[in-house]
Amino acid sequence: MSAVGTRKEAKLLVVEDERNLRDLLEAELRRSGYKVETAADGEEGLDKYRQEIFNVVLLDVKMPGMDGVEVLRQMRTESTVPEIIVFTGHGTIETAVECIKHGAYDYLTKPVKLDELEMVIDKAYEKNRLRIENINLKLEINKFEERIVGKSPVMLKLLETVRRWGITDEHVLICGESGTGKELVARAVHDASRRTAKPFVTVNCGRLNANTAESELFGHVQGAFTGANKGRAGLFELADTGTLFMDEISEMPLDVQVKLLRVLETSTFRRLGGNHDISVDVRFVFASNKKLEECVNRGEFREDLFHRINLLPINVPPLRERPDDIIPLSYYFLKTATEGGAGGWEISEEAMTALTAYSWPGNVRELRNVIRRASILATEPIISSDLLPFSPPKNLPAPRATDSSAGEAPPLPLWVVERDHIQRVLDQVEGNKSRAAKLLEIDRKTLYTKLERYGLPT
Repeated sequence: MSAVGTRKEAKLLVVEDERNLRDLLEAELRRSGYKVETAADGEEGLDKYRQEIFNVVLLDVKMPGMDGVEVLRQMRTESTVPEIIVFTGHGTIETAVECIKHGAYDYLTKPVKLDELEMVIDKAYEKNRLRIENINLKLEINKFEERIVGKSPVMLKLLETVRRWGITDEHVLICGESGTGKELVARAVHDASRRTAKPFVTVNCGRLNANTAESELFGHVQGAFTGANKGRAGLFELADTGTLFMDEISEMPLDVQVKLLRVLETSTFRRLGGNHDISVDVRFVFASNKKLEECVNRGEFREDLFHRINLLPINVPPLRERPDDIIPLSYYFLKTATEGGAGGWEISEEAMTALTAYSWPGNVRELRNVIRRASILATEPIISSDLLPFSPPKNLPAPRATDSSAGEAPPLPLWVVERDHIQRVLDQVEGNKSRAAKLLEIDRKTLYTKLERYGLPT
């Protein structure tokens, strides 16, 4: 991307007490293609910094009242996202060292040549952009490696809906059983939108700790709670100009639902412990493996929030309703699971029949795990029915004999026994993960790990 191209996206804050210089910088930088806000002193600079999201801050060191070093220190304790360039007409080595120590990107001495300043700004913005991209990559939860594969009528209809609604800027609600690929659909909505080159941030609401959910979503200021030694940007800030995918929205605590509703209605929020509203431009995509209408009736989900997010619903069909996609998906997973790709691999006719006849309670995720496991166990580049954790239909020939005594089914692998037991417990408690974890005498995090490993609904 060229420097001129990046300037259209870069948002600058100029904090300078000398009016003539401040006005000159604003005019020249705007003329060069940057988006510019200004502040006449440190206090005003901090107020604007807290209310909007900037990529680069230009900060004068010598100002009446709160000087630039103190402003820099406070900005850095509240956020590490923007890059801060400091400049002064009274440069000393000691001041430069102190500014760099507090996290300044660079230190320039007045008078500053415009072309030199723009070069530093462009480099600072590029570093800022790469940092945000890196943060977003680290924040992605439950990433799928597969893309959307399928040519069944229901999937073609779904993809057409994604294309049609992706170009709008309205929030989307994706419903479907666990393992059907709701995050892939969310990514497709993002890719079909005007935000495709912007951040795509994901969060699984079912894994948000009730005590830290607000900090994760809204961020916090220094001292907001015990251990908050530095301020931190939340997911809303990191998703600014892009898309925030909120999976398992039904699991969000009711008190946080109230605050989410305010964000949807006003596009503003406050960091935990903060006193200033922050404006964001975020498109939300929500997902749920539960019927939210039933959650509303049980008092587990706010009715006003449900109506707010249910404008554009997308229903992802379970794998059992799209059997034509099972074999193409199987070959795709073979391609991603094996070093040489799927070119040399085959699936036996008996295995194909078994795969298409199985009910797939864990949907696409379970199919992926089954194929990957079979490819590891296979001694030849062929997936045969005896490598699958379930039997072919009874009208097919029985699997080849084993060392077990005649007439007895071969013993099941331990992982299959554990998977089936976990599924029975989940059915017994109607999918309640907390109750299931207690009955299984394991913690909830361990249960989620096992659900993912076995391709069961999470």
